[in-house]
Amino acid sequence: MMRRLFTILGIFASLAASAQRMGYVDTQALLKRHPMYVQAQAEVERLNNQFHGEVQSLFDDADALRGQLEAERVLLTTGMISEREKLITNTLDSAKARQMRYFAPEGTLFAKREELVAPIQSQIAGAIREVARRKKLDFVFDKGSNLAVVYANESLDITNEVLQQLGF
Repeated sequence: MMRRLFTILGIFASLAASAQRMGYVDTQALLKRHPMYVQAQAEVERLNNQFHGEVQSLFDDADALRGQLEAERVLLTTGMISEREKLITNTLDSAKARQMRYFAPEGTLFAKREELVAPIQSQIAGAIREVARRKKLDFVFDKGSNLAVVYANESLDITNEVLQQLGF
């Protein structure tokens, strides 16, 4: 009796699964072809270079101060050495604080990336939904993500249609 029940459930499950329509899209390709995304990436890269330069400059200043201290150590009093070591420590602390402010997950660079990219991702998601509705798809997988797609029939690829929906 149980065996018959599982067989019937298996048949119904396979029938239900075969009725679902699927497609896939390559969001990485969509992003690379989106002009606003290219501009956003360039702006993020510019900020990254600027912030990296500021932080590196502070670390370089601390190294220069340390080198100067070591070169002049024999000529300095204990109090002067202590003051310079304190200055070096403050410079390093400032560099680390700025590094965290810019590059931490809650930092300025991450926030700017989110600010610039979120509207683009939202626009792409809306276009994917529209194409999926038009083609009556039940599921759309992202080929560009970490999802492992072992085989994909190219007729199910809706990337070009999403690009058309976006106007590109």
